[in-house]
Amino acid sequence: MTGLQTLNGSRRLPTAPIYGDPFTLISRDVDRIFGSIFGDRSDASGAESAADKDAKQTLLSPRIDIYDADDHFELSAELPGVEQDDVNVELLDGVLTISGEKKFSRESNDGAHVVERSYGSFKRSFRLNDKIDADNITASFKNGVLVLTLPKVAEQKPEPRKIAVNG
Repeated sequence: MTGLQTLNGSRRLPTAPIYGDPFTLISRDVDRIFGSIFGDRSDASGAESAADKDAKQTLLSPRIDIYDADDHFELSAELPGVEQDDVNVELLDGVLTISGEKKFSRESNDGAHVVERSYGSFKRSFRLNDKIDADNITASFKNGVLVLTLPKVAEQKPEPRKIAVNG
């Protein structure tokens, strides 16, 4: 087991396409059906409500890879289209949080024929265990990939201690 425990987001196989997850599609269809009955999700034309747009923003979740090296863990987060200034990494009470926002680059959707890219806020959190030296975590950002280096705490091997025998 690694020194990280995911708190939000799901573990997905790297080959699983986001758009083709059958459970997501079924869930969306059921939500749309119940929403059209109760009138809280979309209007009759199928236009998205503000609640739907907010829900989509909370679904943004960067893809994460975690590697275990001898002296550190390496966590890399794929953040395509996100600027370095829009990424925030925090550590509070043993929880490492990566958050930020992928901003929409156009002023409006007028004239758009196809808009498939996702925009909005994202957040992933991981609980660190005692194996990680939280004071020496480093981060770098290049080409839309955030790389965190989480050094391991050096294991202290118990030394034998000579005990004097009194008699």
